[in-house]
Amino acid sequence: MSHHLQYRPLFRSGAVSITDVCCRPDACACGPEEYSDITTIVFPRAGAFVRHVGRQQVLANCNHVLFFRSGETYRVSHPVRDGDDCTSLSFDPAILADAASRFDPSARDRPTSPVGVTHGPCWSEPGIYLQRLRQQLRGGEVEGLAVDELAIFLLEAVFDAAYRVRGDRPVRERSSVQIQRERVEAAKSYVTCHFREALALADLARAVHYSPYHLARLFRRQVGEPIHRYQNRLRLGTALEQLAEGAGDLTAIGLDLGFSSHSHFSSTFCREFGLPPSAFRQTLSPSRLRELSKNLKARSFARA
Repeated sequence: MSHHLQYRPLFRSGAVSITDVCCRPDACACGPEEYSDITTIVFPRAGAFVRHVGRQQVLANCNHVLFFRSGETYRVSHPVRDGDDCTSLSFDPAILADAASRFDPSARDRPTSPVGVTHGPCWSEPGIYLQRLRQQLRGGEVEGLAVDELAIFLLEAVFDAAYRVRGDRPVRERSSVQIQRERVEAAKSYVTCHFREALALADLARAVHYSPYHLARLFRRQVGEPIHRYQNRLRLGTALEQLAEGAGDLTAIGLDLGFSSHSHFSSTFCREFGLPPSAFRQTLSPSRLRELSKNLKARSFARA
């Protein structure tokens, strides 16, 4: 039996690669043996298939997420001939090891294949994260840092569900609270100095000498928002100040602050304030703009 597979790469960074896969088989019977050379997390979105590893069979549909582990051979069959549509995520092995070691400390001893589970449930939280991630990627104007973080949060939700359903509980994290705070403060300082740049989670983590997986989680927990939103608040605060000082070219403002286009700047501004920057400039006085700028900075400081 042959599988008609179509791959649509959606994103690639130092942290994660994301691909949509469409499979339309010629028949329902088991196909030839296949091999995973890298651990891949597969989220079925439509249709269904069955993965066969030895005598073990696992049904994959939108209620489940499957871990295709590095070095593992398997076969695939389809209960219906309609095939399936999936999204696969391949993380840096160190990120996978960090995520798995929250429940399985021995995961760090298996750097090439740290995931100790074969599948897990994909219920409300993972499903929402997945569709939000795909929606942002389809929208086009999303920055790599935001995708990296959302993928990390999806990974966290998937592992929480997969391990907890077996009765496993997370182990205590190795680093002290003081070290965690120091790394988050270092990340805040780095983003403050480089907020105009297109940042990647892996590069930021290296700059503050911390794990990308733990940095994304701890930053959101301690600051109250993801790193990419903290960065955008810095950009928008600067934009308000420039508008208050009479800056006229909105496209130039957006590009100077690191947004990819005028529409990217305008949509981000609108999500934060409820109006695009052009409407703010037309309806608000300079004193009001300065007040908004101060309030934005105050909210960010309070969250920290």
